[in-house]
Amino acid sequence: MNVNLMSRIAVLASVMAFGAPFAGRAATQPSPERVSLTGWLTCTTCLLPNTCKAQTRLSCVQQWIGQGASYVLVVGDKHYVLSGFEKELAKAVVANSVTVMGDLTGNQLTVASVDWNSNKHRER
Repeated sequence: MNVNLMSRIAVLASVMAFGAPFAGRAATQPSPERVSLTGWLTCTTCLLPNTCKAQTRLSCVQQWIGQGASYVLVVGDKHYVLSGFEKELAKAVVANSVTVMGDLTGNQLTVASVDWNSNKHRER
């Protein structure tokens, strides 16, 4: 019986030792922070140089979003990749100023709401 008990303890100890590094990684993941940011919208592709020549910002963003790009909120010199509320973001692309509230992790913003004034437009 002692050998059987010792075998179980050895197995349990090795499982715990193996799992410890993974538990540490999960604990170091940053938790999302609820934020409200104001800026203007574009997409991940339109941020690249020379991608929107001879197009309005709206038509360029629509084209690249249709091909799988993500919406981006530009706030000063910072860019936040947005997810969720795509229909509202598509309408808000024309606005000079958009306020997006959501959960921020790094530069990824999970959108909870979009506030914009459709009477103010911005062309690039």
